[in-house]
Amino acid sequence: MERQNVTEEQKADYQYYEASGTPYEIGRITAQKGGSLLGIEGQLSAEQRKFAEQCRDIVQRIYPEMMEEFAGYAAALQLEENDLLWHYTLGVEGGCSGIAVQLPEGIVVARNYDFYYFENRRHLIYTRPDRGYAHIGMHEGLIGGRFDGLNEKGLYVSFNGAGQHPDPAVPGISFHLIVRYLLEKCADAKEAKEFLLSVPVKEAKSYFVVDQTEAFVAEVHPENRAIREMQNGLLVVTNHFVHPAMSAYQKQWANSVARYQTLETFGEKIRSNHSDWFDTLQDAMKDHAAPVCGHVDGLATFWSCIANTKTGDVFYSFGPVQESIQAIFSLWRL
Repeated sequence: MERQNVTEEQKADYQYYEASGTPYEIGRITAQKGGSLLGIEGQLSAEQRKFAEQCRDIVQRIYPEMMEEFAGYAAALQLEENDLLWHYTLGVEGGCSGIAVQLPEGIVVARNYDFYYFENRRHLIYTRPDRGYAHIGMHEGLIGGRFDGLNEKGLYVSFNGAGQHPDPAVPGISFHLIVRYLLEKCADAKEAKEFLLSVPVKEAKSYFVVDQTEAFVAEVHPENRAIREMQNGLLVVTNHFVHPAMSAYQKQWANSVARYQTLETFGEKIRSNHSDWFDTLQDAMKDHAAPVCGHVDGLATFWSCIANTKTGDVFYSFGPVQESIQAIFSLWRL
């Protein structure tokens, strides 16, 4: 890891806390825990502002509770709600890796989140909304958003980057609010699938969804979308589209393919020896050969997650796992 990246990682803001109550109250709590925001609102062009307003209108129609949360967030920081408008439009590329394996006792899942070192907010939040399902998941600074997590019904959700925004982009809901919606509003994979096949989107992403009996990847692009189901008890996702209907929208690239193939190998190992599934998933998440666990800016692993959808156990390991350091996965339960 380069010296500059080490310095950036040492400044990372890792926290765990609870946010409960009305959407407005949850917004206030997360703002108070997070502090100041990157101030780019004044830099929006007239065209960008119009696009952000169109995206906000879609959120208002589909997920009105999020509008209340934005209001609470703005109030806590003594900002106008329009100062947060750009949070409806942001997207990320990055690189992430995920794997789900069917065991006799249920489906287990693991995931690494990778991004650029400059983004230092990494909050694990136990959210208990007064309207929706309780969930534990990661928040990385985009208001209202979650990047992965598990809800009280045993539904696991995460996203993976799949290329740049289309240009021109069409208005839609940003990925971080989609993940949050799924955790808060969907009881199982069936409900999540219905939402992902219909929700207006503005960017290319894969959404990884697992419950106690089903796992799928929704490969989503503004122009098309398709579902990949578990095959022979195994499902893997990285940062290229795999479904034949989607491969042209985000083609294979070497790092993504290497991580995909490595996780397939780990998955087959688990399928042949179920008893060591947790240790094997840990080994998969700290692999430095592909690498699944990265240390290069843009592909730097910020956290790892392992979840058992049947028991409701979810484990997180914070920070990039270097080769000489054993990953420490701490257990949280809803």
